[in-house]
Amino acid sequence: MEYVTPSSMNLIVPNAIFLAFALYAILWLWCIVDLLRSEFKDNSVKILWVLLLIFLNPAAPFIYSHLARKQKLRFR
Repeated sequence: MEYVTPSSMNLIVPNAIFLAFALYAILWLWCIVDLLRSEFKDNSVKILWVLLLIFLNPAAPFIYSHLARKQKLRFR
């Protein structure tokens, strides 16, 4: 009687996909928390970012992390 064992590739791919989704979820949550804590030059910009993060979900955290820095007020 032979035992069939799963190959290592069958385990690596699902784990890599899960890791990618987990990292993306962490980035998205970080963007939401940062957005809620930040003050912007205009309040309508904050509402726009909320809508973009919700409805333009796949690309929005990457866009937010690069473009929102220029729109925030800086307190020093």
